[in-house]
Order: sequence, then structure tokens, then C-alpha cells
Amino acid sequence: MRLSGLTLGRVALAWFVFLWGAALFLPNLDSHAQVHPAVKAIVAAGYVTLLVSTPVALINYFNWAWRRVGVVPNTTVYVIWLSLESIAALSFLGVLACSAVMFLVAALR
Repeated sequence: MRLSGLTLGRVALAWFVFLWGAALFLPNLDSHAQVHPAVKAIVAAGYVTLLVSTPVALINYFNWAWRRVGVVPNTTVYVIWLSLESIAALSFLGVLACSAVMFLVAALR
């Protein structure tokens, strides 16, 4: 399977559209309005899709970036910056995984 079209920019745009759509279609937390089950299913499917595509895009990006270490002119600064990016990306993936697990635990109670 070829995933070269899955870039960080496209995934970030997809997250923006997903969160914007969720803010428009889901009711406020203090509201007593009920959400249609189809909307819940669409939001859940979108979240799962983004939860899978985000690590794939990050792996593609960091694989490409770490392979460039030998050809950049200022290797030390590049490695330091890429290390900081890697730490931030792993932290972001941890937050995504933690929120997914917390949602599942709350839903299964």
C-alpha cells in the first residue's frame, strides 16, 4: 500500500475539519439536547480514522527526515531540532492514545 499522499499537512487539515465539524454538530456539554446516533457514529469513525492516520503520517515524515541527516549542511542543529520534534510528536501521540483509552473506559462503564 502506498501512503506517500498522507502528509502531515493533510492530517493537520483533517484534524481541523474534524474538530470544527464536531463543534458545529455536537451539542454543548451543559445542554440537554440529544445527539442523533448517526452523528455519534460519524464522529467516532472520523476520530478512529484520524487516530490511525496521524501516527502513519508522523512515521512517514520522521523516516524521511532522519534519512536526510547525512545530506544537511548543519547536522548538529538539524539532529537537535529533529530530536525535539520527535519528542513533541511522541507526546502528542501519547495524548491521543490517552484520550482514546479514557473515552473507551468511560463509554464501557
